[in-house]
Amino acid sequence: MVQKMPYDIHDTRLQKLFQDSQVSLQYQCDYLVRYVAEAFDHYAVWGHTHAYYPGRPSQQNARTDALEGVSRVLPTLAVWLRNQPAGEGRMDDLKGGTLNITAIITEAFLAGTDPTHPGYWGKLHDYDQRICESADLALALWLCRETVWERLTSAQQQQITCWFNQVNGLQTVDNNWHLFPLTVQFVMRALNGSGDVSDEKYERIKEFHVGGGWFRDGAHGNYDYYNAWGFHYSLYWLDQINPEYDPQFIRSCMAEFVTTYRYLMTPQGIPFFGRSACYRLAVSAPLLAVASHSKDALHIGEAKRALETTLRYFIGNGAMRFGVPTQGLFADDERLVDNYSGPASSFWSLRALNIALYCASDINLWSCESRQLPVELQDFSFTIEPVNLFVMGTCETKEVVATFRSDYTQEQSPLTRGLTTPSRSARFKEWLTGRAERPKNNLLRKGVTSYSSKMTAFF
Repeated sequence: MVQKMPYDIHDTRLQKLFQDSQVSLQYQCDYLVRYVAEAFDHYAVWGHTHAYYPGRPSQQNARTDALEGVSRVLPTLAVWLRNQPAGEGRMDDLKGGTLNITAIITEAFLAGTDPTHPGYWGKLHDYDQRICESADLALALWLCRETVWERLTSAQQQQITCWFNQVNGLQTVDNNWHLFPLTVQFVMRALNGSGDVSDEKYERIKEFHVGGGWFRDGAHGNYDYYNAWGFHYSLYWLDQINPEYDPQFIRSCMAEFVTTYRYLMTPQGIPFFGRSACYRLAVSAPLLAVASHSKDALHIGEAKRALETTLRYFIGNGAMRFGVPTQGLFADDERLVDNYSGPASSFWSLRALNIALYCASDINLWSCESRQLPVELQDFSFTIEPVNLFVMGTCETKEVVATFRSDYTQEQSPLTRGLTTPSRSARFKEWLTGRAERPKNNLLRKGVTSYSSKMTAFF
């Protein structure tokens, strides 16, 4: 394991920047990208194929956690690179230096897919976490295809393709994971002009759709924010990569989802429920995606307001530290770190930012005026029927409360409905083995049915 000192030299400046509502969203997002890129370069090893961030480990191993430190950052760097003038792949970092983003991404892909290199990403197997990570890596490659992929030799392209093709035929968890090999296959076909696409995996994803744009995360899974940063985020990119595949379902489903989901947004927090709290910065992703498709489905100004308030609320209250989104809602919180999450897993929090950077120039995101969120305009109450979720907003307090009208479990008591902390022995075992030993704290599974945007259940 390679461990480097925590990189915190810009943490205070970043937090203050996002506390200032007078600073433009464009400047804040640009600063955030440079903040992430500079820290990534600090933690990266073996030709930028792995990055060892500080934080609590996952149930995988340190090397897989370090791969997440690359796979979940490269899409952000790639979309930044895509927006630069041709041939200008150098980024001015925050300390007065320069990062060659084109070279960093190119080096990562060539080294990571080379079996003889120390940073090789390895041979994949069924249910491998790297199947998940391969999707983000493939997306990054597609985003910067003109500046990286098209400049590689045919032998280099074949080497990269061979590594990605490992996902074909591998088994995955029967939930949102079907989207990961699909993303890889879409990208490989787009880049190479041919390749398999597992239509049956796509059809399985559609089977999880329960109506109103909402998905259940697996046959027996939750209704939660994986709808935003999992299902609709991935479907958005499938549609961008191949707009002819199934635009009718993807775009109409996403637009329908946002008609109810938008009411969960507030200027100060969200009624968070479900797992993976550390991805919270990405909650506005589907609003941005829909706004980029059609002004009729959602006004761009409302999507912008959702993005800026989310980033300012969380980052302004300490949600970024050491160059990475914290393992919690604000500061690190071991109670909220799922066992599948490692130090860099929370970079999925940048998924809304990725879409914003991707579509900003097309929809005039930076120059348009923000439009108030529903709860800033009036009181409301209604039920999202497909998921049996009652939503109530109070304009005066800017609070939204979401209440499920049915329990996920009957095995509950007043003593089971709270967040629990790891035992002393579990903490020691986690430290000793380098693998997660934390309790499961998905409050939905503990019998909690009501969630406020004040987020009091998590304090």
